[in-house]
Amino acid sequence: MATVDVTQEQVGKRILEALIEFGADPDALSMDATLEELEIDSLDLFELGQILHQEFGIEVDPDDFEEVQTLGDAQRVLVGYVKS
Repeated sequence: MATVDVTQEQVGKRILEALIEFGADPDALSMDATLEELEIDSLDLFELGQILHQEFGIEVDPDDFEEVQTLGDAQRVLVGYVKS
């Protein structure tokens, strides 16, 4: 869970910003896009987890990403750490 007051929208926006920083094509960022299509690998996801921890205090469990294949999957997992 997040340790600071943060909204799901803030986390969702930061995820997209980080993926662009990692080199993903902004025009290709759709919820159906696979991580492979976006050229996002497990190290990028790990780094994304670190960013969310540093900025929002979110503790990410790598096991939650075992079934993640699309950007939508990843976003649901990460935003799910934030209380609505």
